[in-house]
Amino acid sequence: MLDAVRFEELGLPAAAIVTEPFTATGKVMAELQGFADYPFATVPHPVASLSIDQVNALADAVTPEVERLLLGSVADPRPVEVSTGGERTGLEYVVEVLAEGLRADRADLTAEQTGNTITFRLHIPDEACAECVMPSSMLVPMFQRRIDQDLGPGLVVVLNDPRDHSLRTEAGG
Repeated sequence: MLDAVRFEELGLPAAAIVTEPFTATGKVMAELQGFADYPFATVPHPVASLSIDQVNALADAVTPEVERLLLGSVADPRPVEVSTGGERTGLEYVVEVLAEGLRADRADLTAEQTGNTITFRLHIPDEACAECVMPSSMLVPMFQRRIDQDLGPGLVVVLNDPRDHSLRTEAGG
């Protein structure tokens, strides 16, 4: 998904293909990069264990959707609107949006704020799930972008990831 969004930022049409269990993750990744509602093709999971004939059949089946995505107009980055109605807002809202994408990989997220520092804690239930969750080096910039967007610049993001040491950003990016 991230590669497709990067191509779109350069003005080049792209088509991302995501397996069904990672649909929510794909949506969140695109949104966090400034491409809310970015369209992508979805295929059944898993694909790694398919034979070459099965991969070819899957490619044939998804080709019309990929063509539609590529021949459509280049996606426009759109700001994500934060609801201010009866729904949650602030840090609680941001954590819920970010956690939604992680839950597709059976992980979860919590956070607490102390002064200008927001410490996120990544919860991964077992080692098998750890391989599916994006690395901290990708999560921290995504979290920082969302915090800056929804809560304003000047906050520092720290991620406690059980897979490695905590990562920290500079205030405001």
